[in-house]
Amino acid sequence: MARALLLPGIVGVRRYDELVAWQLAAELRDRVVALTAAPRPARDLGFCNQIRRASASAPANLAEGFARFHAREFARFVVIARGSLAETENHVEDGRRRGYFSIADAEDLQTLCRRAAAASTHLLRYLLSRSPRRPTRRHRSSPPPRSGER
Repeated sequence: MARALLLPGIVGVRRYDELVAWQLAAELRDRVVALTAAPRPARDLGFCNQIRRASASAPANLAEGFARFHAREFARFVVIARGSLAETENHVEDGRRRGYFSIADAEDLQTLCRRAAAASTHLLRYLLSRSPRRPTRRHRSSPPPRSGER
């Protein structure tokens, strides 16, 4: 039986590609690949590799996290995906400054980065609200005294 991840406004998510955060991150990845295929940015292999890897990392981490058993594990992958989205947004700005992207294309990509990050944040909050807190452990420097001893 497939598990269902219940999110506000959604009956149940049974596959990672049904997550809005994943859909936005995947759209971002596809648009980055398309824009970096243009002749000018394509000549800068280092830049292309960096921005493509960063943009591909977000949906990959969301998919991998979805396959984890516990919400707290999934949440860890969502945090990593958010970092990749921020990295992608930084590379987009770098590409705009280098003249690889038009202002309009860069703004579209940055908006998509922010939308994917916001959806990931909502997902993260949901996961953390469903995950029980770990009890804190008390460390003792020495074992407690035995009954009758002082």
